[in-house]
Amino acid sequence: MNNLSSSPRRKRSIPPANYRLLLLLVVSAALIVWLSQVSLPGQRLEGCPDGCAQESGQDDGLIRILSLNMLHGFPGFEDLDVRVSSIINRIKQLDADIVLLQEVPRGLRSGNVPVQLAEGLSMNYLYYRANGNRSAILFEEGELILSRLPLRNGGFYELRPAAGAFEHRTVLHAEVDSPGGSLKVFVTHLTSGDPVINRQQTESLLDYVKTSSNLPKIIAGDFNASESSPQIMTLAQEWVDAYRLFNPDDQGFTCCLDDLKSEPAEPFEKRIDYIFLAGSEQAELTLLDAQRVFDQPERTSNGWQWASDHAGVMVTIQSGR
Repeated sequence: MNNLSSSPRRKRSIPPANYRLLLLLVVSAALIVWLSQVSLPGQRLEGCPDGCAQESGQDDGLIRILSLNMLHGFPGFEDLDVRVSSIINRIKQLDADIVLLQEVPRGLRSGNVPVQLAEGLSMNYLYYRANGNRSAILFEEGELILSRLPLRNGGFYELRPAAGAFEHRTVLHAEVDSPGGSLKVFVTHLTSGDPVINRQQTESLLDYVKTSSNLPKIIAGDFNASESSPQIMTLAQEWVDAYRLFNPDDQGFTCCLDDLKSEPAEPFEKRIDYIFLAGSEQAELTLLDAQRVFDQPERTSNGWQWASDHAGVMVTIQSGR
């Protein structure tokens, strides 16, 4: 009888260098995944498109539409709470029915500004993320539609081309049911970087709006292009530049302040914010007025305070007869 003895098996060890390589691969993969999510347009709309407004709009058939780049203020968010409160109060004073906002922040430090605005104004709303990602970097910003009237068939689109891997430009839109008939509103914010990309994004916007609906349309936002630029000149041929129609001799500057605590004499330097009207010939829709708003600071206990580094634009339209 043979006695067979067996020696214990040796455990195969991974050399320290291989451990370091494996760890590096895992960390690199996690970093790539994280970077891919740092700044992405949203995958869906968020908000309360109907049933949240406490008022249903004007009885006279007038619709007041306001557009403003509210300045998200990332990363410091200086005086954001004060500015949000000021924006709410001044929108109430202006008696706006529809508000189209750009650079609306949401995140850990900024709070949920879309909800703050909607609740402060008792309006229906739709929000769409354009940049950032509150899950990945605890901050994002996007476009916002606020409305006393019901919002239907909301949608979004990313304008092409993107200005960079972490910069996306989008358009948010919805149909608005008014007593005089339906119209469609669009809010957008184009790149402030390469003017060639800005022009291409403008073309992308124009094509998208043309094919989106047969309803009369309001297209508003921060276009980051001057009135004399080829892209804005093209839009002015296709659509009605509301402010220019009623203010042919006024410069209409809307941008941009360097100091949000400067005195009222602080001048704006260029016009890059617009409200356009398209397709009004297809419906009973009349443009009655256009004016610049949010063009003065407010006096606070801490001195002068501007609501944003931009002025806004507001139009009044007559829907129906």
